[in-house]
Amino acid sequence: MAKEDAVVVGVDSGGTKTIACAVTLDGQIKGIGYGGPTNAIFVSESDAIYAMREAVAAALGVTSSEPDVVSEVQSIYLSSPGFSTDAAERALRDLCPEALLKVEGDAPAVFRAAIPSGDGIVALSGTGSFAAGIWRGKWLTNGGWGPLLGDEGSGYWIGLEALRAVALAADQRGPETSLQSIFRRALRYSFDEELRRFVYRKNLNRQRIAGLTILVAQAAREGDAVAKSILTRAGQELSALAANLANRFQIGGAEVTVSLLGGVARNDATVVASFKEAVEHAIPGARYVAPRLEPWAGAVLLALEMLSQDASPVLISGMENIARQAASA
Repeated sequence: MAKEDAVVVGVDSGGTKTIACAVTLDGQIKGIGYGGPTNAIFVSESDAIYAMREAVAAALGVTSSEPDVVSEVQSIYLSSPGFSTDAAERALRDLCPEALLKVEGDAPAVFRAAIPSGDGIVALSGTGSFAAGIWRGKWLTNGGWGPLLGDEGSGYWIGLEALRAVALAADQRGPETSLQSIFRRALRYSFDEELRRFVYRKNLNRQRIAGLTILVAQAAREGDAVAKSILTRAGQELSALAANLANRFQIGGAEVTVSLLGGVARNDATVVASFKEAVEHAIPGARYVAPRLEPWAGAVLLALEMLSQDASPVLISGMENIARQAASA
C-alpha cells in the first residue's frame, strides 16, 4: 500500500459526543464524523457502540449500517473514557479489519491537543475537569473524579455553583443575583421555590447542568458579581489542578509550558484570565500558551504515533483551521 493511501483515525469521545477524524499519512484530512456519547457510565454499551461506529464511518465516508470495508485504515486511536477495548472491537473491527486499535482515557489526547510536542501541563474544563502533564519523561494526571467526587472548575461545577447561588439568594442567605431571573426565563419556572422541583427532576442531568455555564457567562458579562465570582473561582480551581502536578513533578522555578482547553475555556475569557493569574502565582516558571488544537486532533496525533509517524506541518495547519472555523461558527 502506498503511503498516501494509508489512513489513520483519531477519535475524541466521552459523556457528551463523539468526533472522529480520518487523515492520510501524507497529511491530508479525509473526513470528520460525529456521533453521540460513548461513556458507559452515562449511556448503554449498545448506544455507545452505535455512536462510535457512526462517527468513524462518517469520517471515512461510508455508512455505519452496511459499511464498505476500509482496509487502508492502519491505526485508530480512541480517546474514550468509559469505552472498553472489547466495545471498540465490536464497533469497528468489521469496518477496519487491518487497523491497530488503541483505547485510552481522554488525558493523553487533551494534552497533545494543547501542546503537540514537548513537556508541559494542561488543564481541561469541559463537562468535567482534570489536568495532565509530562515532565522529563514522567506522565501524571489528577482530577477527573466525576460529578460526585470532583470536576472542580468544570462546566458542571459552574452550573451547580450557580444553582446553589440562586437557592441561597432565594433564602436571603446569599447576595441577590441576576441569575435568579435569567434561570427563571431559561428554565421556565416562575418562582424561586420551584427551582427545588426542577433540579431534582431526572431530566436535569449532568450535561444540562453544565450547559448552564453559558447563562452564567451571560450574567457575568452584564455585570453580575455573583456570576463573575463563580467563573473566577472556576479558573482558580483549575489552576490548583495544574499547580498540584507542578509540585509532584518537582519543577521548582524551571520554565514550564501550561495551557487550558475545553468548552468552558474556549467560551469564557474570565475563566482563562483567572486561570492564568493563579497559575503564574502558584508556578513560578509557568509560561501560559493558548491550546493549538482540539482533543480530536490530539487523538489524530496519537494515531500517527501508533505507526511511528510524525504529523506534517500541513496536517497541523489543517486541523487548526478546522478548529478555528468551528469556534467561529
